[in-house]
Amino acid sequence: MLVKSLDVMEENLKSFLSDPDNNHDLKTAVSMAREILVHKKDSSYAQYALALNEIVYANRLAPLSDFTSSIERLKRLIKLNPKFLEAHLMLAKIYGETDKDLELKTLAKANKIFPSHYLIMYDLASLKLFKTGEKEEALELLFKCVEKLPQLPNNWAMLGTAYIMLREFEMAKTCFETALNLEPDHLNSVLGIGVYHFENANFVKAREYYQRSLKINKDSYYANFNIALLEILEGNFKKGIELHEKRDKKAVLNKYGGSGYIEMQQKDVKKDTNNKILVIKEQGFGDDIMFSRYLKFFNSLGYKITLATNPELINLLKASPDLDDIKIVSSLPELSPNTFDFRTHLMSLPYLLLNYIEEKPKPIYICKKRIKSKKLKFQDQIDRTLNNQKLKVGITWSGNPKHWRDKNRSIGLEMLQTLFSLEKVEFYAIQKVFEKKEEKILKKYKNVNPCSEYLYDFAHTAYLTSEMDLIVSVDTSLVHLAGSMNKKTYLMTPVVPDWRWGLEKNQDWYPSVTLVRQEKIGCWIQPIQKMKKLLNSKI
Repeated sequence: MLVKSLDVMEENLKSFLSDPDNNHDLKTAVSMAREILVHKKDSSYAQYALALNEIVYANRLAPLSDFTSSIERLKRLIKLNPKFLEAHLMLAKIYGETDKDLELKTLAKANKIFPSHYLIMYDLASLKLFKTGEKEEALELLFKCVEKLPQLPNNWAMLGTAYIMLREFEMAKTCFETALNLEPDHLNSVLGIGVYHFENANFVKAREYYQRSLKINKDSYYANFNIALLEILEGNFKKGIELHEKRDKKAVLNKYGGSGYIEMQQKDVKKDTNNKILVIKEQGFGDDIMFSRYLKFFNSLGYKITLATNPELINLLKASPDLDDIKIVSSLPELSPNTFDFRTHLMSLPYLLLNYIEEKPKPIYICKKRIKSKKLKFQDQIDRTLNNQKLKVGITWSGNPKHWRDKNRSIGLEMLQTLFSLEKVEFYAIQKVFEKKEEKILKKYKNVNPCSEYLYDFAHTAYLTSEMDLIVSVDTSLVHLAGSMNKKTYLMTPVVPDWRWGLEKNQDWYPSVTLVRQEKIGCWIQPIQKMKKLLNSKI
């Protein structure tokens, strides 16, 4: 009789939790759960109700929320009952706010147990697309989402985004148009068609769709952001930087911290205030190197600056005399009202200084003597590798696969074999990540030296770069490093490059960097042929 009563009690609790009208009545759910747990400690729905209550309580304590208790309860519940769907979804939701890596692991595990569950597939695909760079896997999951719920325009828009990232533009356009047939003012699909035109170098049409998306939602983050990047790309730096300042910085603050400090505004920038400013890293390594040039001038206004940057950059940035008056750290100092007067982001400095600087400052100077004095971990091995009289060329062919435009900027290593055939040139592969198929290609050429083991941090990369005769690279952090070291660098760039390189023949960020542009979208044949001819002329 008791067993039957427990079954009824659990079913009643399940129904109660499933009813949207009871969302705010967890007090009743907890009371029902505790009554069940008196007789059945491993009741899934009872434990789940307590976990929900703990989550609500933790949220009330924001920004000092502690989800430890609810996380542990959900993990025990999943271990006890692996097919308890709601526990997987809730655990993933908590991690989505606190730890994206654990969110990914939780969803991947849930996907194996529930391979056809829509929400799990969709959220997992989103993470693979935007966080890990596993674009093909994301495409497969999103295709299943479309098959399951083809009536949802969001599914088609996300599928279109995956195709854009994989450079399958016509498929992407079809997906976005399908979404717009379902919902004529679907914001992400209007934006998606704008990106389609942007990637095809039709900037007039791209702007038209970006503007159309602002009519749908004037506060659209991606519409404003895309217009900002388009303005800078087309040479309207001041206007683009002003629009770029409207970007969403919350994700960066959530990741790195610093939200407790007052954000600096352009009107706050004054001379001789002696204010203490925290400058926070924002995007990739190359961005930190590139925008550090603004710190010296910012410091000259009288500010005491602390830069929180990536640990891998600390030794490199400390090798710059331009940054001697900047305190450089790899983690944020403990939050205290007296620590800083303001905080800002490194990529906000051009905007903050618009009233003070008309031209772009020179790149930071990286002192080779300082780099050599750091007793680098692999300096002896590097020196032995460099012991020959051939033309020394540092080369990089791919960037971070997580970057959403990585397929646009990276080159398949097999295409560079025409360069490696120049036996009188000694190549040094200055990049960390190699795929197995790439390792096989590199082994075929005795004049190509993989250097990943020497790239302990950017000081090591700088030392290796300083010993090169020239650098050949796609758009990666190596270009910013080499440009800052005034090393002759040839940047192989696509027809539609990253915003900073512009659309003209030359760029104005690094005097030593020469652009070698594609002549046709997606085709690297001409840039590689130009590089072969150039290298031949230097042998």
